[in-house]
Amino acid sequence: MTQEPIVLDVLGGPSRVRRVEEDVFLKRFAADCMTHACQCRDEGDRPLDDACCQHGADVDLFEKAAILGRQGDIAAILHPDFRDPAVWFDESDPYQDDEYPSGTAVRTGRRTPDESSGCVFLQHDQRGCALHRAALAGGFSPDEVKPVVCRLYPLAFGDGVLGLSDDFARYSCADDATGPTVYRLMRPTVGAIFGLGVVRQLDAVERRVMGRRLPLAARMRP
Repeated sequence: MTQEPIVLDVLGGPSRVRRVEEDVFLKRFAADCMTHACQCRDEGDRPLDDACCQHGADVDLFEKAAILGRQGDIAAILHPDFRDPAVWFDESDPYQDDEYPSGTAVRTGRRTPDESSGCVFLQHDQRGCALHRAALAGGFSPDEVKPVVCRLYPLAFGDGVLGLSDDFARYSCADDATGPTVYRLMRPTVGAIFGLGVVRQLDAVERRVMGRRLPLAARMRP
């Protein structure tokens, strides 16, 4: 049976992030996704580069507009079969949620109708996201076009809670003993999305969590 995550209150002033899962400060993650050889743990360690992107992502309507605003830069990166912006989004089942800035999200398109066929923005000649690559090639920030849900991975945010993505344990990048904790790895991104005030609050929670763990670790040493 899967254990429910321990969720802690975030102390301080008003914030979109009201609570945080304790594992954010304890679990480790591969330091560099682009050099990690991804495997799907729930499929017998099947190799699959960019595995976390295989199903596509939610895109707020404002984010969709930003992507279309850079369609020339992005199309130039994609395989010719996927350069038409008409295939970039699946708007057949829009999702309504007040936590999205526009109130509505759609999904990115996929290489084929199969939901595990790969996000449309993976369809180019190198690893990684075409949105990110187009930004680097075009001299603008990836944050301008990359959906928040993608920027946050392996974190996820919803209902005021910052935690690990639901599919965190599926991929070999999770629990990489050589990598930093998820929070330390993602701290700059959390600050960019939610603000430095949230980072200061989460730093305080991190100190509380690690303060409880260190004495226990010391007692377990031979």
